[in-house]
Amino acid sequence: ELDRGYAKNELCQQIAAATQVAGTEDELGRVLRRQRNRHQVRIIWRDLTRQADLVQTCQDLSDLADASIDQAYRWLYPRHCEQFGTPIGRRSGEPQQMVVLGMGKLGAVELNLSSDIDLIFAYPEGGETQGTKRPLDNQEFFIRLGQRLIKALDPVTVDGFVFRVDMRLRPYGSSGALVLSF
Repeated sequence: ELDRGYAKNELCQQIAAATQVAGTEDELGRVLRRQRNRHQVRIIWRDLTRQADLVQTCQDLSDLADASIDQAYRWLYPRHCEQFGTPIGRRSGEPQQMVVLGMGKLGAVELNLSSDIDLIFAYPEGGETQGTKRPLDNQEFFIRLGQRLIKALDPVTVDGFVFRVDMRLRPYGSSGALVLSF
């Protein structure tokens, strides 16, 4: 795999397959870190051997970040709903999902090896969770989910880190995560 580029969704599929075996959040973090290390070797190798130009290298790194964020979210969301209930929109009555927006170099598909990722979390509408004894406001639900997502990606462990997540550039409260309703 060192000498080839990946098809459009191949990277995301590989990370999805790896995260499916995680049973705990610690295991999720470990799997994501190992996947990052594995795929960065391929990306760096292709850059050093000039099999990929700068644009392709930045694209590959941005795709790796996107896939890591996406699969961490897909793993965390159903477990978060089990714990706190499913967030339901007040107007629509429909289950709500969080939208993760990549800003800065990630949003511009210009990520490099030393880049951190700037994220904004949003959700469609206010309301509260259903399916638990104590409902939670949707904003609180998504703040907690955003914090769990950051925890899966950011901390340095013995396996390294997935991506440094910089939330300091955003206006936020003491939660450490900017969560907007749109």
